[in-house]
Amino acid sequence: MKCITVLYPLKGNEAFDFDFYRRRHVPLMQDILGKSLHRIEVRKGMAGHDGGEPQFTCVVSILISDWAGYEKAMATRTQELLDEVPLFSKVMPIIQIDEVLYSSVDGKV
Repeated sequence: MKCITVLYPLKGNEAFDFDFYRRRHVPLMQDILGKSLHRIEVRKGMAGHDGGEPQFTCVVSILISDWAGYEKAMATRTQELLDEVPLFSKVMPIIQIDEVLYSSVDGKV
């Protein structure tokens, strides 16, 4: 299993539109990724470790159970996702891909 973490910085992005993201962008991701998608989590930054502002306003974890299926879907529809970013964010995200070694949700990978 792999996890794509999408990080939207807070700085310069205080008006991030969470409603649009949940209402329109998440369903678009679900449609594009289809059966390759295991789970999506959308989190709103609340505070930094020191109690100050969070570094990121929105953190999204996209867990992919079928990497080949993901790559096939994204090869033809990536631009649809990118075209929507300015509709909910003033800043392009930082994206990191990780291999999931353990998940406490199901106790295995």
